[in-house]
Amino acid sequence: MREYVKDNFDCLKVLTQENRERLEENMYYRTFPKGQILFNDGDLRDRIFVLCSGLIRIEKNDQTDSFFYTDFISEGELFPVNGLFEAACYDFSAIAVTEIEVAYVATAVLEQLMVADRELLKMIVKKQGRVLEQQVTRMQYCITSSAHDRVINTLAILMKKHGKLDESWYIPYPIMINDLAKFSGTTRETVSQVLKQLINQKKISYQYKELIFIDDAFFQLDE
Repeated sequence: MREYVKDNFDCLKVLTQENRERLEENMYYRTFPKGQILFNDGDLRDRIFVLCSGLIRIEKNDQTDSFFYTDFISEGELFPVNGLFEAACYDFSAIAVTEIEVAYVATAVLEQLMVADRELLKMIVKKQGRVLEQQVTRMQYCITSSAHDRVINTLAILMKKHGKLDESWYIPYPIMINDLAKFSGTTRETVSQVLKQLINQKKISYQYKELIFIDDAFFQLDE
């Protein structure tokens, strides 16, 4: 995990030698099993994480359970980047979808380094901007009255954000129908029907929770 962070955690690369050493000294590394809750909505926001391997699902409910939000964090992502210098508590829950490896640092330490190092501050502001762009894309494509279209657009968003290219684009983590239903704001039955149609049309392959995009052009989003 340490080598992964050194090679892939871009925040380290922009720091001065002194600040990089300070960050490395304050980073901790853990492995968690599938189903582990990293933190709950409302917990003290005392750690910022880097996901080194695996997949994390984030969730948020309102008090009446009439509103539900879910999304995924994949390898290499720093999270949560919202609420820095402001929020005292996490505003969503984070759960391991697979076995995961994470590195983490105290929120206070990262915030101090951001104040001390302009390049780090710029990089994290850019990360916040990319998160906002992703949310705008999701609002653009997933707030539609057609549940069928929401499911297809959800698949397109997942391919764009989490897809890997081998012979075809694929999601390198198990994708469950329940999660697709929550992400799309529809039912398991609707998701199953849409997936069956897409399989019959040879747009995707979906076996044992493995999602492969056979016709990736079909899932390209207009920019």
